[in-house]
Amino acid sequence: MYSFHRNWYNVNLPKDIEIHSLGEITPGNYLSRLLYYLKKIRPIMKANPHAVYYCYGLDMAFVAYLCCRQYVYEESDLVYLSIKSSFAKKLMKYIDLFIQKKSIATVFTSQGFVEYLYKIQPQNVFVLPNKLPSVYETIPRPQPVSDFDMNKLRFAFVGLLRYETTVTPFIDELMKFNSNYEFHFWGDGGEKGKAYVNKLCEKYENVQYHGPFRNPDDLPDIYSKFDINFVCYEIISDNERTAEPNKLYESLYYLKPMIVTPGTYLSRVVERKGNGFVVDCHDKKSIHKFLETLSQKMLIEKIQLISNIPVKEIIDNKNDIDKLLTYVKQNSKL
Repeated sequence: MYSFHRNWYNVNLPKDIEIHSLGEITPGNYLSRLLYYLKKIRPIMKANPHAVYYCYGLDMAFVAYLCCRQYVYEESDLVYLSIKSSFAKKLMKYIDLFIQKKSIATVFTSQGFVEYLYKIQPQNVFVLPNKLPSVYETIPRPQPVSDFDMNKLRFAFVGLLRYETTVTPFIDELMKFNSNYEFHFWGDGGEKGKAYVNKLCEKYENVQYHGPFRNPDDLPDIYSKFDINFVCYEIISDNERTAEPNKLYESLYYLKPMIVTPGTYLSRVVERKGNGFVVDCHDKKSIHKFLETLSQKMLIEKIQLISNIPVKEIIDNKNDIDKLLTYVKQNSKL
């Protein structure tokens, strides 16, 4: 496997797969990044002309197309939706749809992406949500909690350290409502994300940052240490509105109610499954109302609903993966 890195989550590199680093990338000019990708990837593709390349992200798939190679394109974010220029956004969307059309197969991690981009799902487009790996079939699922210390509830954010404009108002209101409540961070990210998290930790005694974690090894321990999972992302663009994060399936497996943002595909899923709360965390009045109405009975009811969801709906579906592999084999020139 070849990859680029950002010096984030180095602790999470797989142990059983040999990874060849092609260098470090930084957020910034996409054109210069694309040229850098071409410089690094083209020799590999030139040396392996008959391979099928599994490409994560639009830029990688675009390089494969430019190099006239067969590729499968996985898209876990519609990153161009955050571009402010309407012309640039339309251009990037056009390129994205073109790259999908030219792929052997395109894999989306959210049905919300398909609904945003297509009226009719193309034959070569597959949806494989960020479910838990099949190893979870052998891991005992936690037992439902039947009692909470309502004077010392524990909230957590697990993942890439972003979304300051939802996290900070929530924590400010949380500590004002009950200073015994706790908020925990597990994750990694850029300097900006770490800076706002450290600032909150300095401001409040009951806000703690525990650093990066290894997925899935550390998840059982992490999820045993809090009561409610904060997955209230900012709605910066349609990307956040349409995404379905892996935190959904982690929360379901570990029986943790979620807090999510209204007006998102994730909020529709949570409302349908009944496994969490939809709260506008840009608005302190909405946060206060949520905290005021939160009760032990409500939490136990949510956990009961979650525990009724079968594990087979939370982990990767082998049949779906087999369908993708069969399609790739039938439509590639191997």
